[in-house]
Amino acid sequence: MSRRVMILFFAVVAAQVIGLVVFASVRQIALTEGREVTLQTVPVDPRSLLQGDYAILDYEIADVPPWLDDRGLIVYVVLRQCGQVWCADWHANHRPDSNEVYIRGVVNDRGRLDFGIGTFFVPEGTGHIVENASDVKVVVSLSSSGNAVIKEVLVDGRPFEPAGR
Repeated sequence: MSRRVMILFFAVVAAQVIGLVVFASVRQIALTEGREVTLQTVPVDPRSLLQGDYAILDYEIADVPPWLDDRGLIVYVVLRQCGQVWCADWHANHRPDSNEVYIRGVVNDRGRLDFGIGTFFVPEGTGHIVENASDVKVVVSLSSSGNAVIKEVLVDGRPFEPAGR
C-alpha cells in the first residue's frame, strides 16, 4: 500500500472516531448539565407501539399550531411546569431567551413535532410493559440549545425496570 493511501485510510478512520466521540459527548453533556423535565406521553396505536426492541413514544407537547405546520420547520416549545409534568406554554420558530425552559423539535410528515426522543429501547420481549401501561411519563434532560435526551421512563409512576433484570 502506498504512503498516500495509508494516510488517507487513517484520516478517514480518525474522522469517523472523532465524529462518534463528538456525538456521544453532546448527548452526555445534555444528560449531565441539562435541565431535567418530565413530559407526559400520549397513547400511540398499540399495533405499532412495539417494533423490534423499542417502544414508540409520542408527547402531549408535540401538537403543532396551525401557523407553524410546515414540514421540516424547526419549532421551539417553551415549557412551563403543570404539576408533576411540564406542558407547552407557547411555540416559536426562533430560539427563545436563555431564561426560558424550552425543547427543540422539527415538524414531521404526520404534522407533529419530533424531538428526537420518540423511541425508547427496551430489552427484547418487554415492550408490552410500556404498551399496556395506563400512564407513561418520560424524564428528559434538555441542553442549552433545547435538544432532549431521555434519562428515564416512568411507567405507572415507577421507573421502567423489566422483570428479571
